[in-house]
Amino acid sequence: MDYLIRESVKDDSYGIMHVVTLAWNETYKGIVPDEFLSELKKNEDERTKMHYNDFNHTNYKELVLEIDNNIVGFVRYGKAEDKDFNNCGEIVALYILKKYHGFGFGKELVEKAKLNLKNMGFNNMIIACLKGNSTNSFYEHIGGKYVKDGIFERLNLKENIYYFDI
Repeated sequence: MDYLIRESVKDDSYGIMHVVTLAWNETYKGIVPDEFLSELKKNEDERTKMHYNDFNHTNYKELVLEIDNNIVGFVRYGKAEDKDFNNCGEIVALYILKKYHGFGFGKELVEKAKLNLKNMGFNNMIIACLKGNSTNSFYEHIGGKYVKDGIFERLNLKENIYYFDI
């Protein structure tokens, strides 16, 4: 399967937000409220505009995964905001459409984000994952060490925090 992983550009905003909508609806059904998932579909255009307008004003960077010229996944990373992890990088989002799971794309996106975080001066990073999400086992499989519970504040849901040396 031919694919491309590259830095995102402003015009990728729709593709990235569409992946968020689809991936959340594929992954979090039964974990987050149905109303939240429905709202993602309804406000996709609004989120796209916000992403586009904020593109050069955010502290995060993104890599996109393209297959057949379509964005089917992405990773967002930058400096961790969790005060328990000063001078630590963080992957704040990693989404790949379910159809493309199992091909190693998630691991490759994480590895490229880790390299970029290393180049930004970080020697370690964290990733948070909602409890109940099957992706928790993926983060453990690629070397993440569970370090604490966290809260996904937007929905007040528990999450696991994983730590990685990079």
